[in-house]
Amino acid sequence: MSITVESMKDKLKTLEEAQEFLAITEPLNTFPFSTGDGIRFHLEPGWNHGIDAMGPMDVIEKAQVRVGEDLTTAPDFFLTKDALLEFTSQCGLPKPYVSKTPANFIEDQLNYWFRLGMPGKDYKMLVTPNNERVVALTKATITPFSNLRLVDEMLGGIAKVYGEGEVLVDYKFQHDLRNTHLRLIVPESVRTLKHTGTDDDEWSMGIQLKNSLIGAKPTELNGYLFRWTCTNGAIDTHAATGAFSRRGSDNDVYEWARQAVDQVLGGLEGSLGQVQALAHIPIEGQAKQSLADVFQLYKVPGNLRDKVMEIMVETQELTMYAVMQAITAVANEVDMSFGQIEMMMRAGGDLPHRADSRCDTCHRINA
Repeated sequence: MSITVESMKDKLKTLEEAQEFLAITEPLNTFPFSTGDGIRFHLEPGWNHGIDAMGPMDVIEKAQVRVGEDLTTAPDFFLTKDALLEFTSQCGLPKPYVSKTPANFIEDQLNYWFRLGMPGKDYKMLVTPNNERVVALTKATITPFSNLRLVDEMLGGIAKVYGEGEVLVDYKFQHDLRNTHLRLIVPESVRTLKHTGTDDDEWSMGIQLKNSLIGAKPTELNGYLFRWTCTNGAIDTHAATGAFSRRGSDNDVYEWARQAVDQVLGGLEGSLGQVQALAHIPIEGQAKQSLADVFQLYKVPGNLRDKVMEIMVETQELTMYAVMQAITAVANEVDMSFGQIEMMMRAGGDLPHRADSRCDTCHRINA
């Protein structure tokens, strides 16, 4: 039985599911402050009990910070695990040390460095709307870019290109305060590739959002190609915006996102043509060398190389298309980190642009 778009949709996330997940970390208020005598930390004994098992957004009820001109009347903020570790990181304290050290030692260090040891430094706390929890510490110049608003602008851009229709979200969706990797897929933008060894080999266009609420990474949009047969995804960095400068205002980034969608989606049709071309590049008798070239070109770690090789052993059609699918299939595995998924899908998305540069004589891929 042939695999259809409709039969595979339930493997993806709905837009509503993704938005609900993003909403866990939004909205956030900003609370700027400067180092000096207007800040004081308080950690109670046993503050770190069970900290290793806690999630990044979990509140440490025995860890608080008070910020204000008059500390006798200023409110107390509870600290989440991530926020506390960001504060201690600014003092040069390693996370393993912090999680095992008694309260009074850590409290004294925090109070020394933020009150006396780092004069004139400006920071910003990101706090929940009720101003009870500090969830992150950032540089004073960082403005959080809302994932929810960015997605809304992306949807507006997609509707401009494809019309008002269904948009789904790849299940390889990762989100926390530090990193958001979300990939929108447009099921109606379907193209069937030929001679791939798979009947009705259907692909759809999409777009990836990379963002960091705390400004740890650049904000960027990339083209995304999604294969329905096996839910492989490829990030096309040749159809991309580049990073948005955080020197712009938060309003600027949302306008940029809407306008950038048209630019990104416009380059994907040509990219999908290059993916099709991979099916006509045989590597019979050259598979070992071709894989070695790909691994070297994209600096694929040893453990992931083994996973790619395992998939290739079961492959009937030895082409560069099969190599691309083996690389991107590894990103589907559940034990992959943010970085590993991104690396493998970027390699898969770049390979179609590289494959036609192989040497006609030695068949090596040129870097």
